[in-house]
Amino acid sequence: MGFLPTDYRPTSGTTESSDTKRNRYFDPGKRLKDGESTTFRLCGLHDTGHVIAGWSYFTMDGQPRKFPKYPENFAEEIGLTWAGKTNGTGEKDKPRYFLSFVGLSKEDDDYLIYTFQRKDLRVQLEEVLALEDYQILPSGVANFYLTLKRKGIETNTSYTLTPTLKVPTKAEEKRWSEVADSIWLPAVYVNGDPFSGKPNAGRPEGLPPTHRDDLGADHEVATVTAEAMPAGW
Repeated sequence: MGFLPTDYRPTSGTTESSDTKRNRYFDPGKRLKDGESTTFRLCGLHDTGHVIAGWSYFTMDGQPRKFPKYPENFAEEIGLTWAGKTNGTGEKDKPRYFLSFVGLSKEDDDYLIYTFQRKDLRVQLEEVLALEDYQILPSGVANFYLTLKRKGIETNTSYTLTPTLKVPTKAEEKRWSEVADSIWLPAVYVNGDPFSGKPNAGRPEGLPPTHRDDLGADHEVATVTAEAMPAGW
């Protein structure tokens, strides 16, 4: 029985750099230049902890904060707007809505966390998901690819999201099944690492409470709402 954990990373060994970690987060505005594109396949669902939505902002010292609901009492710590920083006006920013999800990047051949903060991007994604033949399969892998292309620079920028039907191979579905539990997006709500895996008691914000049986299976716990209670309860 050794002192150190079996998965301990020695200081002299190879460790994941901060640049590598950042590269697993895909922000279209930072990763794509004018005329560039990227292709990826959606993997996972909200129920499995691979899709989240909420509100985010940067603090005065540049630290990211994310919340499943609109935050309260943020005025003191929230950072400045671009104009507030460049013009010296001190104007405070505001929380912004975001959608984050896991996708398998065709270029990186790795699972990345994509974040859509722009409304036009979210609208295009919603339109694709509403198409009859474009689905997330029972394996949790989409039966289509998405190609995201950027046009323009700075504030004069637009994006096009184009879907292409392509059923995943059995190997692709198996690959996702082997790594799905190692990614847990709700971790960002507590400034955790979403690539550290799903906690034992983890469940996405808004899901019903569950209990785990002796075989390790999760079962929904019945809850009673005020509307469902009999009169005079």
